[in-house]
Amino acid sequence: MRLPAALRPAVLLCLAALGLAACASQAARTAPVEETPIYVLNLYGDENGRSDQRPPALVLSEFSTVSGMSWQSWGPGRAVGVGRLSGTWCLPRCQNHPYNATVTLSNVVPYRGDGYFTRYAVKAHLPPAERKTADLKGSLPAPQDE
Repeated sequence: MRLPAALRPAVLLCLAALGLAACASQAARTAPVEETPIYVLNLYGDENGRSDQRPPALVLSEFSTVSGMSWQSWGPGRAVGVGRLSGTWCLPRCQNHPYNATVTLSNVVPYRGDGYFTRYAVKAHLPPAERKTADLKGSLPAPQDE
């Protein structure tokens, strides 16, 4: 079937527009997405807390702290690092000999355009008596408007 000569420019224009739309759609799907910065509100050495990324030490709770952290991954949905775990539940022994631990941070919540980890879980080889009293998972603070 042959189109009348008067319609050919309009059809070609429509086909060109469809091709450009398809290219633009493909470009939108493959363009890099700007990632939201992810932090943890760290109370280590700052009772008010500070926004921190990959901190070398982190207060997990009022009873537990990790130090000597080496982060294997950080965001966007979780962070995993290894370090040394100590806390009030293992004093005085762990003050000088903290436990090797793997820490996973998760549950990112938004705050003023950034994200903050709000959950932690710790894996460590602890004596059974200390395992019962150690807080190996829990909530982390997040910034709040006053």
